[in-house]
Amino acid sequence: MSGLTILSDRAVHEVLINLSKDRILAFQTSLARCLRDYSVGTERQYQPAPGVVNRPNGQRTLFRPFTSPTAVGTKIIVDPAPTRDNRKLPLQGILTLCDENGLPKGIINAAEVTAYRTSLIAMIPYMWRRNTENIVIYGAGKQALWHIRLALALRGDEIKSVTVVNRSEERAKEMLSKIIRENAKRWKSPATLTYLRDALSPDSYQAQEAAVANADAIFCTVPSNKPVFPARYILGQKQKKNPYISAIGSWQPDMIELDPTLLKSIVDDKTNSPRLEHGSSGAILVDDSEFVMKHTGEAIQSQLNIDNMIEVGKVFHLRGHETERGPREKLNQWLEEGFVVYKSVGVSVTDLTAGEQILALAKERNLGTHLEDF
Repeated sequence: MSGLTILSDRAVHEVLINLSKDRILAFQTSLARCLRDYSVGTERQYQPAPGVVNRPNGQRTLFRPFTSPTAVGTKIIVDPAPTRDNRKLPLQGILTLCDENGLPKGIINAAEVTAYRTSLIAMIPYMWRRNTENIVIYGAGKQALWHIRLALALRGDEIKSVTVVNRSEERAKEMLSKIIRENAKRWKSPATLTYLRDALSPDSYQAQEAAVANADAIFCTVPSNKPVFPARYILGQKQKKNPYISAIGSWQPDMIELDPTLLKSIVDDKTNSPRLEHGSSGAILVDDSEFVMKHTGEAIQSQLNIDNMIEVGKVFHLRGHETERGPREKLNQWLEEGFVVYKSVGVSVTDLTAGEQILALAKERNLGTHLEDF
């Protein structure tokens, strides 16, 4: 019996914030392999369906169980109801792990785990991109924070600017101050970090459009019920760039971050396809095509179908195993230079992988509370 380890939010943060670039990449590879096994292996059939409970007061609760040959468990995430003054509270929850025999081995505060796991998976396609000089990020919560941290840790020398767009100036500037301190201590990127207010004014719209139009990567991290920017910010430009866009904030049918016009333009563009067949349509990169199609406002409002999507786990597999030169070159060209949008809803078994990685890393540093007899 190996006992039970309990990790607080602070302990998890200490584990993750101190990882070197090499260890971050190793963590990312473990998640990519997990997604590969889910998409092209047999693991999908052994994962229970997640459940969502929406209460009348606005509270949303997500239940994500998972299994593997070596562990089983579940994650519970609560999106709290708005406060009386209509403030939005951060997501909170718990991750529990048992070994293959059902013996409890880990109880982990899930707030940091979820933000890190989601952000690090969004960085898988980002690491395939050729250019990353200018980054725009929508949101100023924990997801936004980890997106910026990981971008700076992994490609900080290549980044010139990071622009944060958020309604709350106080919250955005608080996050940026933290990042500036951490960057000076840890990653030493030369990037400039700036804030743009997401306000209903012509000046704000013009500044946002200029930033988005010039972006090499756009990270959307907002649990929004409307698109965070209109498609014309990209499609309406005379010299249109092909950015990488990730959207991880919406995870229910009434939530949406990306303009359906933008998504439709991608799947209708036969010159921006990862597939070799002549006349193939474009594709949206996703983590779980079935769940994205049924449970996200982007897919529902854009009327996407399974054929319009390609899973990142499958892409990871093809990059490593595609033997024909033509298909591999076509795929890599799209990933490096094409207009790539990644839509994430989360895959439960990646929580298991992340949890096991964090438990192992915490053991190395002697962090957390350990109970030999539980």
